[in-house]
Amino acid sequence: MKFIATTLAAAAAACAFSASAADIRWSASDTFEHIATIAPGKAEEVCGMIESRFPVTWKFTASGPLTFDVHRHSGEQVIYHTRSYLTREQKGKFSPTFNFDWCWMWVNESTEPVTVQVELKR
Repeated sequence: MKFIATTLAAAAAACAFSASAADIRWSASDTFEHIATIAPGKAEEVCGMIESRFPVTWKFTASGPLTFDVHRHSGEQVIYHTRSYLTREQKGKFSPTFNFDWCWMWVNESTEPVTVQVELKR
């Protein structure tokens, strides 16, 4: 029950920020790169189909601290793969069990704009 309450609270908090979204479009070399400057109180996300047969190696760097997650939606529920708070960089490998649209999302809770650069490789 605590997990559900935490998930709902986190989803409500994420919805409080308006997000700019970019579609993940894989290059011929199976990479995707995106750079964005996120205004204070705003969010940026990149979303797309991640297939279980193509694990994704990802990394990002930011000019300031951001709240970050990798998530997907299932109806009104938000399912998180990774979450971190006030981080400037992170990397990982994502191997989903099933094919779904997944989103990498950054929220700027500071009072200054923050630029984020993300690289995905499958």
